[in-house]
Amino acid sequence: MTCLDKFMLNAYLEDKLPLRRKQEIQRHLDTCSSCQIKFEQYLDELDTSDYEAEDVWQTEETIQNVMDKLPAYPMNVLKPIQKKPVQINWKKRSVDIVKKTTIAVAGLAMVVTFGTAVSPTFASYMNGIYASINPSEITVTKGPYNAKQVVNLFDKKQTDIGVKKAAENGFVQPLDMKVTDQGLTMEISAVAADPLRILVLGSVTDKSGKKIPSFWKDQFSIITGDTVHEFREIRLKDKNGKLITRLDDKTKETVPWLPLPNGENFAYGGRLDAYFNEANPMPDELILEMRVKRLTDTKGTWNFDIPIDMRPAKAAMKTVALNKELETPTGATVELKEARFFPSATQLEFSNSNPKENVVEGFRYELVDEKGTVVGKWDDMIELDERDNTLNIVGMSHGASIDFTEKWQPSTSFVHTYMPLDPAKNLTMKLDVVYTGEKVSSQTKLSLAELEKNPKKVDVAGNQITFQSIEMGDDEEGTSFDIPLEAILAKDIVGLPERWTVKDENGNEARLVSLMVNKKENLDGTIKLEGKLEVLFEKKDVKEISVVLDRVIKENKVDWEVPIKEDKK
Repeated sequence: MTCLDKFMLNAYLEDKLPLRRKQEIQRHLDTCSSCQIKFEQYLDELDTSDYEAEDVWQTEETIQNVMDKLPAYPMNVLKPIQKKPVQINWKKRSVDIVKKTTIAVAGLAMVVTFGTAVSPTFASYMNGIYASINPSEITVTKGPYNAKQVVNLFDKKQTDIGVKKAAENGFVQPLDMKVTDQGLTMEISAVAADPLRILVLGSVTDKSGKKIPSFWKDQFSIITGDTVHEFREIRLKDKNGKLITRLDDKTKETVPWLPLPNGENFAYGGRLDAYFNEANPMPDELILEMRVKRLTDTKGTWNFDIPIDMRPAKAAMKTVALNKELETPTGATVELKEARFFPSATQLEFSNSNPKENVVEGFRYELVDEKGTVVGKWDDMIELDERDNTLNIVGMSHGASIDFTEKWQPSTSFVHTYMPLDPAKNLTMKLDVVYTGEKVSSQTKLSLAELEKNPKKVDVAGNQITFQSIEMGDDEEGTSFDIPLEAILAKDIVGLPERWTVKDENGNEARLVSLMVNKKENLDGTIKLEGKLEVLFEKKDVKEISVVLDRVIKENKVDWEVPIKEDKK
């Protein structure tokens, strides 16, 4: 994926992108230090107002009042569309409000990116959706550490099921590292680490011993890309002190991971695939060098060299090469490449041949154990909030995503992440549906004036699509359109692609196009979609547009089972 520009940031902040596009950007922001800095700088540019009453937004009571008005789930982030979507002009909103209200009203999309928000109440609200802590009875190889020393340190609502299980199985190392300066004590109490990720658990307490959220709260309130080094510098090194940098940018010395709340503690860490590969193997021992210079308004020195012993987790990690291929009814090939078993997660990696005429958009399968119990499942045609969060570690999974390096092509890589499973168990992947892109050719001209009078109906290879009156808005960034639509899909067609091509009357292509729909199944098994097409042009005064649709998503029934079992040597 290429780095983000202003238009993409605008669409992301205003929650104008489909779910899978948002997931792409969230993953990119999680690993790209350049875009993280750009993201912070962009927020600072928006900060043009000085609210006299800003302090009231920092109170838990006010945030609770906001939450009382929210639905049980944050629909604007987790559902593709609302009946009455709220359009937020971030240019007219102070970033102080965005940051200091825990991003509770305007920034739900940002909350998904960073995992939680400033308020523990709001953080619990979000994490309650993504991480139901319901550990399985399935266990992995036992680690060397005493689980009783660390399990209770992790908040049940704010620790994903993988880390919780790793702690229970003895793969989280307890630590007792404390530094006190300026009346504030910073403590590092545990580190979870395996070849997939690192997570350090710590806390900050004041003179009275009360825990305060400064370390992670600063990130969402006063730290910017320009000032982060005034607060903290964190580097990854080997045991000899040699600096470890990202594979894609050797000039970046500091680790761009973001701190997150974990009950009264904070968690700090991130994925390791940006730092190590076969050519650059992971050392047996690492040091996370943490140099904290400021906590909120207090300047001081809180320095840690956190030892991370990777040997137990590396020894417990198992990779099962599968390399099994399935040729779909359309001719596209799906390959289940390998299964990876980490102490904190289990991953399946797929790929597809991606021929131009038969693009694999995703699939549906279950992962079952030898007793027939479903221990994992995936379906690319259901939404994030509909997935079973006792199985998936959602933030680390991705499916039929968009490849930004080419012209909006579907990705050829699919990685699905589940809670830790035992590689010694007889697991089986049972795949029953492959979703492919069925090529169509459709170009529909839509006149803004004519649509105000009558909807326009078109037939696209048996799929009936109705475009309704366009809602248009102009601002300094250009022209945006919301095009309500309804589609009755043909037999075996289960969806429309997220990415369309839209041009104005002069042939200028829209900068952003996003499809947001609700899906309903008709009695005859066909699908009805209701939603809207969101379009953003860089120029103003657009009077007519052409909507181009090049494919629809077809469901192909298959019957494919692949045993996933560790080879006995």
